[in-house]
Amino acid sequence: MLRNYFKIAWRNLLKHPTTTSIHLIGLTLGLTTCLLILLFIQNERGYDRNLKLGDRIFRVNLIRTTGAEVEKSGITPYPLAPAMRVDFADWPKVTRIHADRDISVLVSPQNVLKEDNVVFAEPEFLDLFEFEMLEGNGKKILAEPNQVILTQKTARKYFGSAPAVGKTLRLNNDLKVQVAGVMRDAPVQTNFPVSMLVSFSSMKTYFSFGIDQWGLRSGGSVYAVLPEGKSPEQYAARLRQAEKKYFSARDGETSTLVLQPLHDIHFNAEYEGTILAPAISPTYLYVFGIVGLFVLLIACVNFINISTARAMKRAKEVGVRKVIGATQGQLVWQFLSEAFWLSGVSALLSFLLTNGMLPVVNDFMQKQITAPSLQTSLILAVLALFTALLAGLYPAFFLSRFRPIRVLKTASETGRGPSGRAWLRQGLVVFQFAISLILAVGVLVIYRQMNYFRQKDLGFSREAIVTVAIPDSKKMAVLGTALRQIPGVERLSFALGAPTSPNNFGTDMRPDPSNPSRKVGISLKIADADYLQTYGLKLMAGRFFNHRDTLSSASSIPEEKRQYVFVVNENTVKALGYAKPEQAIGRKLRVGNNDIDAEIVGVVKDFHTSSLHKPIEPMVMMNFPTFYYSVGLKLRTSNYAATMTAIENAWKEIYPDGLFEAKFLDDSLQELYEDEQRQFSLLRVFAGIALIICCLGLWGLASFTIERRTKEIGVRKVLGASVTGIVALISKDFLKLVLLALIISTPIAWYVMEIWLKAFSYRIDVEWWVFALVGTVSVLIAFLTVSFQSIKAALTNPVKSLRSE
Repeated sequence: MLRNYFKIAWRNLLKHPTTTSIHLIGLTLGLTTCLLILLFIQNERGYDRNLKLGDRIFRVNLIRTTGAEVEKSGITPYPLAPAMRVDFADWPKVTRIHADRDISVLVSPQNVLKEDNVVFAEPEFLDLFEFEMLEGNGKKILAEPNQVILTQKTARKYFGSAPAVGKTLRLNNDLKVQVAGVMRDAPVQTNFPVSMLVSFSSMKTYFSFGIDQWGLRSGGSVYAVLPEGKSPEQYAARLRQAEKKYFSARDGETSTLVLQPLHDIHFNAEYEGTILAPAISPTYLYVFGIVGLFVLLIACVNFINISTARAMKRAKEVGVRKVIGATQGQLVWQFLSEAFWLSGVSALLSFLLTNGMLPVVNDFMQKQITAPSLQTSLILAVLALFTALLAGLYPAFFLSRFRPIRVLKTASETGRGPSGRAWLRQGLVVFQFAISLILAVGVLVIYRQMNYFRQKDLGFSREAIVTVAIPDSKKMAVLGTALRQIPGVERLSFALGAPTSPNNFGTDMRPDPSNPSRKVGISLKIADADYLQTYGLKLMAGRFFNHRDTLSSASSIPEEKRQYVFVVNENTVKALGYAKPEQAIGRKLRVGNNDIDAEIVGVVKDFHTSSLHKPIEPMVMMNFPTFYYSVGLKLRTSNYAATMTAIENAWKEIYPDGLFEAKFLDDSLQELYEDEQRQFSLLRVFAGIALIICCLGLWGLASFTIERRTKEIGVRKVLGASVTGIVALISKDFLKLVLLALIISTPIAWYVMEIWLKAFSYRIDVEWWVFALVGTVSVLIAFLTVSFQSIKAALTNPVKSLRSE
């Protein structure tokens, strides 16, 4: 019996190719969207899930509260791990790491490469995260200074098929390490996608400053394994004692230690994940999961609408079947079998389409999402079954309820049926377009916010500025001389980084040297005397650094004899309690744990030092040549190519063993908003898919509406109706539904986008014209979709129309 149902269903589908195509396209797009989002969510949720100790591993996070400001971070002071090993001796394992990116690796004089995922780790790291060693004793290697373990992939990249163990590498031209082991590549779903593990004791050579300072935080984290059966709450009191012991009391500021589960790290954006694997907000996953389901639901709505609209075509078939003895249950199964066929074929097409699209999706998302597994394929099968039931049940019961006598005698049953259920079809069309309009508003709002990023005055110049990393500040004077001789270089400045570079130090300032317990959190920016003019900063009071300041703080001078001066921003002036920039000039400050005392000689207008997610914070600039890690070049706007070639040649002449890395400041600023750019692109795709499915449904409904009103259209033409009048008559009912969808979707879209925009300290407003524009475009698209069929019907010879009835 089932075989017969499916055979007849297949014949019916082939008999109506247009309707079948609409159903197939809609369901395939819906299932493909759902499957891709499902694979993405599975990939994100799988982070570090296979570790034996995973449920007992915690990261020690630091929360610093200063007044109304709260900073939550997984980056902690380097001495924290040794201290916790003493005070929490009952913890089985405590380990610390330092993670770093953009490290240049000198393999040979002719081979310098950049490495992104480098981790300096203590031996216990391997106990927690279970990297499989292929060559060498991992824990023994990490216990010795200047040793490194490479992954298989990294070893092949550096040495090809030749043995890696025993070879020597130089990191950032400073640290010389020996390859002592090779381990299996890190799994795809991990917070530690390391390419090499360096022994933590090598940090003493790698960093130009001591790592035993409690006030220094720069990429270091602490991980601990709790005793079996113990929870973080049981250590709350001991952690409070540790806070008092490790962190000195400060006026208006508190430091709190919290234990964060390993499995929470990737989904808790408050602590920003790890340097190597940024956190993703669970809301982000929920939103795209809901969007995927809505896209599939829109496709199901199409199936329901078009199937019930075709009731007139199927009515006599139902009547005949009932007369010869078919029960309602048998008819339900007959119509459901069509839905199963369509859903099954759509699932197969979706599976093939997803596999074909994965390379593109991975490239775009910067992920390594794998092809659907057996488990995922089963989920797709269940989803297809659910789709068939969701899309097919109502049409099946609706069609099977027709009464045979009235159906065979007249069309009144079918006329009453569809018209009596018109409110349902109209409601479903409104639902479809409401979802599409919400997505469309989201696309436009995100686009405007992204455009705001590009156009907002950041407080510094970003046009025609390129930054180049320098591996050795000792040769910067020679490099500066060579670069200034290039005709295309207008100005240059040595610094720790550009204004929005992440290469800043987070530290404290003590406004009153006589009261060292009162501290204010600041961002410390290292810059030379040419920074102001190169980046176009605006001086509000006093002066900027000059070259005498550079000489008095040179690394060749003994540390105790160096003299510094400070330039601060307007926010620092406010933090000091002054109303005007001029009042801060001459004020003495003490900065950092090194207790650098210096005088404020200038105040610059506030400028952004990070993305627009964060507000501008107090910032202190100082001239500290030891930390000049890059040079910023203001270029003339003609002949960029020749200028860049000359810059690279000059750089390579001075650093023949280094890796030349140049990046335009505009490009660096765009990287700050990569996540938002991906969200925009994804939402644009989803909105496009949803609108396509909606238009397919609208096109199908319009076709059957016109087919049902063929005789009416013919009579109207005979009585003198114009083509325009007929098109308006048919189109207005559909356009009313789109306008109703706009009214319903507007407050929902406004609320959703207001929540999204709260993530930015600097943002646009959601204005009324956004909804007007989206509504106008949607009405126009709907009109064009329906009018194509309407015009075709209006131009038909009325004689043919009347004959057809």
